[in-house]
Amino acid sequence: MKKSAISLLISAALLSPVTLADAPNTDLQLMPYPSSVFLQEGNTEINQDFSLFISGYSSERVEKLSQRIIDRVQKQTGLLLNNPIAEKQSDATLVIDIKAASTSLVQTIDTDESYKITSKNGQITLSSAYPDGAIDGAETFLQLITTDANSTSVPNVIIDDEPRFKHRGLLIDSSRHFVELETIKRQIDGMASAKLNVLHWHLTDDQGWRIESKAYPLLQETSLGGQFYTQEELKDVVAYARDRGIRVIPEINLPSHASQIVKAYPNLGSGDASNYEGTAEWGVFPPLLDPTNPDVFTFVDAIVSEMAAIFPDKSLHIGGDEPLYGEWEKNAKIQAYMKEQGIKDPRALQAYFNAKVQEILAKYDKDMSGWDEIFHPDLPKTITIQSWRGHESLADAAKEGYTGILSTGYYIDQPQPTSYHYCNDPMPSGLTVDDALHSGETFETYTWSKPRGKGSDRTGTLTIITDKNGQARAFTDYAGKPRAEVVVTEYEAGKRFVGHFDNFMSYTNFVLDMENGMIEGETSYQVIGNVRWPTFGDKTAGTDMAGTVIPDNIKPFTLPKNLEKQILGGEMTLWAENVSDETLSVRLYPRAYAIAERLWSPKELTDEDSMYERIQSVSAWATVSVGLDHETTPYTMRVRLAGTTDVTALNTLATYIEPAQYYARNWIKFNNGVYHQFERLNRYVDTLPVESYRIRDMEKLALSNEEKDILTLQGDFYKIIANHNAVVSLMANNHAMKDSIPVAEHAFAMAKLGNLLISKKLSNETLNRAEFTKYAKQISDSAQPQDEIIVALVRPVEVLLQSLKK
Repeated sequence: MKKSAISLLISAALLSPVTLADAPNTDLQLMPYPSSVFLQEGNTEINQDFSLFISGYSSERVEKLSQRIIDRVQKQTGLLLNNPIAEKQSDATLVIDIKAASTSLVQTIDTDESYKITSKNGQITLSSAYPDGAIDGAETFLQLITTDANSTSVPNVIIDDEPRFKHRGLLIDSSRHFVELETIKRQIDGMASAKLNVLHWHLTDDQGWRIESKAYPLLQETSLGGQFYTQEELKDVVAYARDRGIRVIPEINLPSHASQIVKAYPNLGSGDASNYEGTAEWGVFPPLLDPTNPDVFTFVDAIVSEMAAIFPDKSLHIGGDEPLYGEWEKNAKIQAYMKEQGIKDPRALQAYFNAKVQEILAKYDKDMSGWDEIFHPDLPKTITIQSWRGHESLADAAKEGYTGILSTGYYIDQPQPTSYHYCNDPMPSGLTVDDALHSGETFETYTWSKPRGKGSDRTGTLTIITDKNGQARAFTDYAGKPRAEVVVTEYEAGKRFVGHFDNFMSYTNFVLDMENGMIEGETSYQVIGNVRWPTFGDKTAGTDMAGTVIPDNIKPFTLPKNLEKQILGGEMTLWAENVSDETLSVRLYPRAYAIAERLWSPKELTDEDSMYERIQSVSAWATVSVGLDHETTPYTMRVRLAGTTDVTALNTLATYIEPAQYYARNWIKFNNGVYHQFERLNRYVDTLPVESYRIRDMEKLALSNEEKDILTLQGDFYKIIANHNAVVSLMANNHAMKDSIPVAEHAFAMAKLGNLLISKKLSNETLNRAEFTKYAKQISDSAQPQDEIIVALVRPVEVLLQSLKK
């Protein structure tokens, strides 16, 4: 590689925006990490004599917490406790000291969740002002329990902790694929273990209405599959969640995503009732409720009345997203009404509709929450905006005095690297790169284009500025989004650029080869998540192009300090187009812990290596202590696919592959005509973890020049080669896995190529242009999705290839 290039081998640590000196310590395997941890010498042993004592305030909820702690100590340790309830405080191993009862019967956005843990002199004290702090602190205590060769114990430590953000949520979608009550409760247990405090329950959509309505029973009776929750079942879930410190906010979609409503009650719609048959397809559909029809508001009033009796939380989510205004625009009655009322456009009509809905909500002492599309300055400041469009819409709402919640970057139904979610902060931070051209600097701008699996091509520009010391910085403008920094990992002016950034919904990496002012389409690509998309383009501006300048674009908004209080926090979303009851936990955990940490822990905690180490530890802990099934479900599914309990071959291959990330799987299904409610979600790809931790380790090994690291990497390649015949045999014997055989073949080919490149590296050889091109083509071929799967093994093999480039 030429000396003028910025090396691809830049350490990830050097790219971190926070130095280790600024970051909190992460000495313990805790997640989310507490705001203050002082680790001291010694520990408190946990043995069969472990006992618990409640000091200060107690209640039924506190007693239930105590019993859960006892049960989980036994699960984690394997001990059968002799007498777990201490008669006096001095005899207890764990003392729970709560000062007073909660200030309200139902948790609110302002509930105090702070707590303190002190472990010393053979006793652990968990203290808090109110019960919710103790509920959160109990999870930290349980994570502190460790076993070594000598004992099971809790380290002597002083922990002072409280959340950074008030709203730390999870949306579960039960409308597209129904989620069983047992599964919902298990996720609530998982949420509590991650200190999440809001379950946003998406209960209605185009495909189904999952709440029992006694006023409008056809809603649930005509839903596809006929599955719904009774009102008593919903109340039971609310009580279950309250015991674990979690609010439950229902979402009832109004006026959009209304196909099921108008299927059941066609008179409520704005269009031709003969078209209202409902849908099993995924997507966005035309039906809208009619804002000029009084029956619509009678309906809303009745539904809100039923919801208020079930869900005591102050907030009720009305959805409001993705309205297709066609029905309103084509309806003569609605158009006449808009003219009469002075309503200028469909967006204003939606605001008019929402204002009337807000009046109904206020009648039942509810505040409105909704997606970006409900934002309108005519609405009262009590509404909360949940942003799926990006930080800028959150900032816009804050500027107008509205509170907001970020979901952009937390779409956990999409397979994504955990690091992508982890670095996504709810607080808008503005542009992080200097995009101005200074004296002595040069620049070049490329206009690029790449296809998508569905819809029109994505286009944008990439601008690279080189300072007078030869250091490069870069940014991209695309799709009407604010300018974003691109972290440069390799750059040779006019010839090659490699750099990554996190766009508003996914991780993106540019790998571009340039020649004669063109982006070479045959070898250039963008990685979106883990999927490569060919990229084409031209140089359209540069220092050497007279009369050209750096393109203009909107800048991301920096939120003033006085508006930061408007950002309540964040919420991950688990939409269910590609998620079933069986696979929900595989998609959710353990990534939920990383997002929970971003919402709970100090902003300065950004060390990805630490996060990846701790998340694997916490994942194992959650399997045992919490009872989550994200680790065990893939095994069960593979046993079903293989027809035998010996699924070693499938497990081995799964270590080196990943499901296609971002929306790639959705687009593949759409293009294959199976993007609907009845598509199978129990194939081999559905058993795969979202990302391979082993591949991440292998990429680091491939960067090393140490012989021991290279030989360790070679061991992985040998393992894949030795596994090949067995995994192909298993796949060939089940029609549901036959389409995955090419995945195994490409993994086998990459392992053989990896071995070849290692032999050259150990011999200090380099590759000529023809060899390099040949191997790069092999890697590119193996990098393409096969049966919705990506052979992630291509990544460390490509690192090896780059290290041998002349």
